[in-house]
Amino acid sequence: MHKLSIKVAVLEHELSELRVLLEREAGVLFDGPTEMLTARVAGFLESRHLTSATDLIKLIQSSETESEALLESLLDGETGFFRNLAAFEAFEKKVLPELHDRKSADSPCCFRIWSAGCSTGEEAYSIAVSVCQGMSGAGGWNIHIVASDIRRQALAIARRGLYSEQAIVHVPPNLIKAYFSKIGQHFLVKPRLRNLVTFTPMNLVRPVYIGRFDCIFCMDVLRHFSMAQRIALVQRLHLYLQPGGYLLLGLGDKLPAVDPGFQIHTDGGFTVYQKPLSIAAKSGR
Repeated sequence: MHKLSIKVAVLEHELSELRVLLEREAGVLFDGPTEMLTARVAGFLESRHLTSATDLIKLIQSSETESEALLESLLDGETGFFRNLAAFEAFEKKVLPELHDRKSADSPCCFRIWSAGCSTGEEAYSIAVSVCQGMSGAGGWNIHIVASDIRRQALAIARRGLYSEQAIVHVPPNLIKAYFSKIGQHFLVKPRLRNLVTFTPMNLVRPVYIGRFDCIFCMDVLRHFSMAQRIALVQRLHLYLQPGGYLLLGLGDKLPAVDPGFQIHTDGGFTVYQKPLSIAAKSGR
């Protein structure tokens, strides 16, 4: 038993049951240090004025909202604009130019990107900045960025688009001036970016089909899932990509052994995964 306060105690079997419930409902595998997880669960219990983890288990079994709220308190929310610089360099130098050249002949020129697990929106807006910069302001292009997360509170922050100075530490001054308005000590995303992004709640374990994409960012998501869920998710991501589309994963994420069939490109030490344009391309002929 881990006793963390006078009021709340979390038993080992309760913690194990919570882990199973959250993996089943959200695909998230909490296999980190027990002490950290227990402390966060105990803090959530106190915030909800619950006296036992058993009461919490009953609550999240009966309320999807409470399950999401618990996830909000347990998941690592570390993020920021252009946080994974290597990924965005590969996106700007490899992915965008190739897609631009290949799709420029299309009429209309459509470009769809999905930020899967977008947290509080910094990644989605970073993608929007890169697209605007890399596609000459995106003039003449139909750009649509879908950004999803299971946590509704995080999405509310993303839709607001108001960020601290720390969040934009990796954004060059010229881009801050072009794409943000300074509001006191915070920075508000300008409409030219906000209009490119649609935020929507989504559980990646039970996703709703929202069409195909030219590029999918799924950064630092796979590491939270069990191996079975990783395999299932990567297979779905492959399905949701257009032929020739790209998948970008976090630096700590790796494709599971059951690979649905990606071509692998390395740019500046960062690995990008591409769905072959055709069966012939996949076989190398």
